[in-house]
Amino acid sequence: MALAAVPILLASCIPAEEPNTECDIEAVSLHLESPTDIFYHDYDTMQTVISTETDIEFTIRSYANVQSIPTTLRITEGATAYIKSADGTDVPFLNGSAVDFSNEKVQRFHIVSEDKAWSRDYTISVVHEAPSEGNLFFDFESYALDASGKYYVWDAPEVFTDGQWKNGNPGFKISKSSAKPLEYPSTPVANGGPDGSACIKLETCDTGPFGRMVNMRIASGSLFNGIFDVGNALTDALKATQFGTPYLHKPVMLRAWLSYEPGSVFQDRDGNTVEGVIDEPDVYVVFYRNEDAEGNKVQLDGNDVLSSPYIVGLGRLPHNYNADGTDQLSANPIHGLTNQWQEVTIPVEYRAELDANILQNKGYSLIIGFASSWGGAHFKGAIGSKFLIDNVQLFCE
Repeated sequence: MALAAVPILLASCIPAEEPNTECDIEAVSLHLESPTDIFYHDYDTMQTVISTETDIEFTIRSYANVQSIPTTLRITEGATAYIKSADGTDVPFLNGSAVDFSNEKVQRFHIVSEDKAWSRDYTISVVHEAPSEGNLFFDFESYALDASGKYYVWDAPEVFTDGQWKNGNPGFKISKSSAKPLEYPSTPVANGGPDGSACIKLETCDTGPFGRMVNMRIASGSLFNGIFDVGNALTDALKATQFGTPYLHKPVMLRAWLSYEPGSVFQDRDGNTVEGVIDEPDVYVVFYRNEDAEGNKVQLDGNDVLSSPYIVGLGRLPHNYNADGTDQLSANPIHGLTNQWQEVTIPVEYRAELDANILQNKGYSLIIGFASSWGGAHFKGAIGSKFLIDNVQLFCE
């Protein structure tokens, strides 16, 4: 009897697990018998939701119509989901329930944590694809501070993910929260463009004591279309940067006004000075197949944005390369940029013929990317490198 009582006594010494305080939607799935009658791919019916996202939007073909769709939410453990009724009251939401998404209705969800102390509001909608003429123009005139008031964000065409350019500013906020908005790596310059309009400045910045502690000593100014998952920025920065948007047109050339001034001291990831190396900017257009042979989604990230076997077309600012094709650190950059504005044209070269049917069904994705240090993804570059960009044009066939 004494021995039998031991586990009971030990168990009584273990504190009860505290209720979960998280209240996030982690993923949303829409259930359809024939997904590709409405969506371009089967996998378009499921979205993983990053930690900073609260407006979840599914895009369908321009001619498709939807009514009520069975919907499943994956939420944090212990949390409870509610859907807002027409009169604004919270109604418990059961996974698999049909949700009315007709006429692009925006449905509102309220997620309450297990401990009932926290909650978060989300919207979910199903919208028709915005018409696109193919050619795109970006003048970086439309920008504003983000919801936190800490850094700037830029509007982009509707064809881009959630209609915004992405950059590493949210990650810089983690490492250097004391920075003012114009001290971030990606900032606007009012009246700074070659035509006197606003332009964008990408600058390689010191991430401060916290950055040194996690061995992420610099932050390259960046701009791209896709997703930046700030929740994974510290654990896997390359994976957190997800590039590209499905695109219906074949890009053939990028033209942009650019100027560049490298920082004075190039450093490696450990902060050591690398003598005889001049920092360089990066500009690239990538067109890649976004589905593998088994129908699984392909999403390029910082690990393979320029090297993936799924890339079919690539255009990039000129650089020196090693014999194996990798980037070469150099004292003699060949990109030709100076601190004076100049118009640069970058053609897109194709490694394979595009399949017209795949193109029509958004089977390829487009990436447009810029960086103030081309080794910035690996935390190599020169603090103070400044890259000015304006009046970017993408031409399509």
